[in-house]
Amino acid sequence: MNIAATILKLGTALLGGGSGSRVPGARCRRHFLAEPSSPAPASSGYILSPINSATNSPHYCMFNEYFSDERIINQICKERVNLAGHRHDRQYIGRLAGHVTENAPLHTYYQIMPPRRTWSAFRPRYRPDSSNPDLLALKNAVRILRQQQPETHWVVALNQYIREIRERVLNPDFTITPPTITWLLKKRGGHEYRALCKFSPDDNLILCLFAQYLRDEVDGQFSEASYAFRAPRNGRTKTHHDAFTEIYNLKHNSPNCNLYVAECDIRGFFDTVDHGVALQRFQEAALQSNLDPRAELIFQAYLDCYSFPVNVLAQAEPRLRRSDSKGFFKWPETELAKLHHTDPHGLRIGVPQGGAVSGIIANLIMDAVDKRVEEEKARLGVEIHYYRYCDDMILITPTLKQCQQVFDVYLKKLTELKLAFHHPERTVVYERSHWENKSKAPYCWSGQHWFGCVPWVQFVGYQIRYDGLVRPRKESVAKQNLKLVETTNEMKFGLAELEGVRATRSQALSSLKARLVAKGVGRVKGGEAKPLPMCWASGYRSMHHKPFVDHALRSFDQTRQKQIFRFARTVIAFGQGNRPRSHATRMNLGGYRSSYHSQFNNQGGLNLIQHPWRPANLKDRVKSWWFEQWKRWFMKADTKSGP
Repeated sequence: MNIAATILKLGTALLGGGSGSRVPGARCRRHFLAEPSSPAPASSGYILSPINSATNSPHYCMFNEYFSDERIINQICKERVNLAGHRHDRQYIGRLAGHVTENAPLHTYYQIMPPRRTWSAFRPRYRPDSSNPDLLALKNAVRILRQQQPETHWVVALNQYIREIRERVLNPDFTITPPTITWLLKKRGGHEYRALCKFSPDDNLILCLFAQYLRDEVDGQFSEASYAFRAPRNGRTKTHHDAFTEIYNLKHNSPNCNLYVAECDIRGFFDTVDHGVALQRFQEAALQSNLDPRAELIFQAYLDCYSFPVNVLAQAEPRLRRSDSKGFFKWPETELAKLHHTDPHGLRIGVPQGGAVSGIIANLIMDAVDKRVEEEKARLGVEIHYYRYCDDMILITPTLKQCQQVFDVYLKKLTELKLAFHHPERTVVYERSHWENKSKAPYCWSGQHWFGCVPWVQFVGYQIRYDGLVRPRKESVAKQNLKLVETTNEMKFGLAELEGVRATRSQALSSLKARLVAKGVGRVKGGEAKPLPMCWASGYRSMHHKPFVDHALRSFDQTRQKQIFRFARTVIAFGQGNRPRSHATRMNLGGYRSSYHSQFNNQGGLNLIQHPWRPANLKDRVKSWWFEQWKRWFMKADTKSGP
């Protein structure tokens, strides 16, 4: 039976009326949040029961627990809140103008969840800054109303949906519908696009829960050098911020010691994964972790539903050419042909970008590389620091010879796994072109002016200087400034195209300020300066309490202020104003608390900028002077030889 059709049939009455009805007898929020006294109906149990005694094993029950009512409902709540956020963004301009024309969408999750207007009564009174209040409210509403009102249309539809999802997972002929391919422009003004995959709601729900099961079961096998897509341990999850902190502490503890660094980036990693290699790595991990046999069926179905040559190059690229005649999806065909010794277009290559299981596949494959590097490290018996985030890695060693040895082992293992990588470029003289190389051959991380010496190291969005000074990547700074401009343009030109705008100029300007502040520093509360979730500052929170270059933060504040002034000068026919909500209080969006600079505590960054570390002994000074003379001669000769 088609799940979506069943849900629409069961939930047709939801949009017709009664969407704002309250729970009978409810008088206050405390009543809503009280634990229900009546037991849950038999059809809504939170633990799956085994089908028969033959399958009543610990691993079977463990797999079933990931498809229990509670986990399915929690995942649906997350998706429903995301849908509400996307709809809110689409209606943003319309609400300011005073007319919203979009009707309630007929999406499956709208039919099996309570109406949006009932969520506010279930909001917790006190919540941590890291929590999503809408998600907490929806989970509370579903948990309580599902027991108090079991005959409501959306409750009946939800129970039916859960049963059908579970039956589909237990079906031995489980398949996944090929995802819809969308695209995203990589660089503004260019024609290269990145292929993104969007699964159906039912498939996406199953894959998200299956990814949670895999991550929890096989994460213990992965190397400590991996920092992407990890399972929580002791209440926290390893992220790229931890990798940055370790690299920073490594250099901070030995600021005057030269270290040698190598970097490597894989060419289109998710688009070049060989299905045979992925399945082999999964089977090895499944044998070691004793996974449920059904896990391999779902994993195989995930691989069978997508192939980059078929789904992207053959099907999606012709559709892309209709909107952009020069548009293309970049794919390293030549390198893949050398690795596979045949035409790659006829092979099963590539995993869906955006799929929940693709991150697990990345760790399964790259863990073989991590283990090979650890073996080489043990063989050499020296201190080698290796960090990897998905397909990006950085290697730090005390000597050039050791760095080259381990780096060669890393590249050789990539070739064995049939992964194409960017050719490492060697830096002779540190120039701007150094940052254009995605893979870098071993170089000296030092402040000395000498051949092969580079003062900065870059990893996962951060850049660290040899003396401990930190700054964000220039590409990230430019991207954030562009977002501020695009947010202003969206509101400016969107309102200018409308004939009548109900909001006043003050209301529109206040709304724009709130959006710009939220994108940068989140919702500022109290007087504490710290990066808040879901904003740019949170993405670079590891700069807090470290010496950093504050030029980027000042540029963000200046750009935001310029966009506010630019919008204020726009000629728009504003109206008398929207009716304000009686309980709404607009927070103060001006001043130091709302600035980017206030979110970080700069520990000595200005001093390092004004007084950087320089070579101290005579030998280093002579080498630095000779290098500067050679560099001037080289640049002069290069200018004369030019056209």
